Amino acid sequence: MAKVKIAFPTGKGGLDDVVYDRLGRTPTFTIVEADTETGEILDVKIVKNPGYEAGSGAGVKAAQVIADAGATVYAGPNPGPNAYAALQYFKVKVIPGYVGLPVREAVKKVLEELRKEEQG
Repeated sequence: MAKVKIAFPTGKGGLDDVVYDRLGRTPTFTIVEADTETGEILDVKIVKNPGYEAGSGAGVKAAQVIADAGATVYAGPNPGPNAYAALQYFKVKVIPGYVGLPVREAVKKVLEELRKEEQG
């Protein structure tokens, strides 16, 4: 079984919340661990984003939170240049899109995308 942890920016968090339209200023991240082969959701954690109220550097702080949560994939709106560089530094794959979709639905789409990439 291959597992992946995906970070989604969310307002309140959880599978029924929608993917937030900002990375650095999102209130929470919903971290979903899933089986890439079966699509089964194995674990869900909600993590507060300290960058939400930061004066500056919110995107970089958000990237740190994602990495600290063990996520290897970020799915959500396009990150700004500093956040993108930080995500790359932490070896977190960026899959842009899914804003406004329920997290539960976005998980399925991200897993489909990862499978397509794996098949080459």
